Amino acid sequence: MATTISIYNSLMRQVNHWLMAASKLSVVEHLASPQAWQGIDHQIGVMLRESFKKSIDDVLAQATSLQRQLENAGEQASLSAAKRGVQDLRNRYLKAEESIHFYTVAINSRTTPGISALLRGCDILCVRSMQELLKPLAKATPPVLTYIDKGVGASILKAGLRLWDGNVSNVAAIKVTQHNLYRPTAIIHETGHQMAHILNWNEELSAALNNELTNHAPMVGEAFSRWSSEMAADAFAFVHTGFAAVAALHDVVSGMPHAVFAYHQHDPHPISYLRVLMNIEMCRQFYGAGPWDDLEEAFKDTYDINMIAVPSVGLINLCVSALPDVVNILLKRKFRAFGERSLSAVILPERVSPRELEKLEQQAGPALYTSHAWIWKECLRLLALGGYKIGLGKGDLPALYKQQEEWMTKLGFAVELN
Repeated sequence: MATTISIYNSLMRQVNHWLMAASKLSVVEHLASPQAWQGIDHQIGVMLRESFKKSIDDVLAQATSLQRQLENAGEQASLSAAKRGVQDLRNRYLKAEESIHFYTVAINSRTTPGISALLRGCDILCVRSMQELLKPLAKATPPVLTYIDKGVGASILKAGLRLWDGNVSNVAAIKVTQHNLYRPTAIIHETGHQMAHILNWNEELSAALNNELTNHAPMVGEAFSRWSSEMAADAFAFVHTGFAAVAALHDVVSGMPHAVFAYHQHDPHPISYLRVLMNIEMCRQFYGAGPWDDLEEAFKDTYDINMIAVPSVGLINLCVSALPDVVNILLKRKFRAFGERSLSAVILPERVSPRELEKLEQQAGPALYTSHAWIWKECLRLLALGGYKIGLGKGDLPALYKQQEEWMTKLGFAVELN
């Protein structure tokens, strides 16, 4: 049987191990390169350092307290309590490490001055998209840190949620996929998630979809209600970037046929087939006929619902007929979240219609892509314009991507750095 002294020594050694690990974790220069830290907005850098310090201080305080407890432990019962304390300390450290590691990986994706500027441009686009809606409602807009990662779709760790270590995140972290870095309309979808979280729109929208599609089968309202959070984010991306968001979404979800038609009961994402058609319906309701009609024709030809044998076909057909009503609720219905206004009344989708984007380009001329004043003022509509042209699939596409890169880089270089 282990002696009291051997148990004490083992516990004290473990406490010292986690104490030293936390001390090393506190050196932020070891977590991300100086160049990466310099590539983020000054305010975000300050906030993240403060957040890291709080996480680490919690671990250090627990370790120091446990050291004192062990020094005063003289009986088996005291050592048993210390054993539980060591396990708690270990778990607290690992959770703090997980929280800090997530953000430092994001920071370290800013590998060069050019990439840093592009991502700062994305940060600005994200913040501006939320400010247009939140500021008139007297709601604070959280800062955003975008980062590059692999994969097909973007994602967000929302500000205001609890991190792994129990502390509340004060910076929204948004993943930009490598393949969509030069037409990042998906990041506006992600800020839509943040906006809906702040305004509690998801719950209100879910109830509206469940209760107001009464001229359709009950399962239709139930299905759309479960998909409300993703639909809200799609609507937010649409009002800001129009067809650009629709074309980019199409390219992201257009995978193998079984995936496009797949239905998973607890997945908050709509069936991909329905989701593309819903976004096309948004264009149709606000812009009339246009290139989205050609996109729909090509999409239905590639994914012919009459040629697929999956259990979801019946539900899909019922939901397709409801899409005009669904889009009406999404974009034209008034909600408490928006001060008893509709989303399309607060942020006018007509501002990013093909006609208005063409007028913008004619009005500004070449300065639209080179003048800081134009880029700063119209960055969201520039994102919509570039994405629209790329979505058409015509002309000199490499030149369009290059143009996107250049004006986003200029936008990013306007930020005060660390």
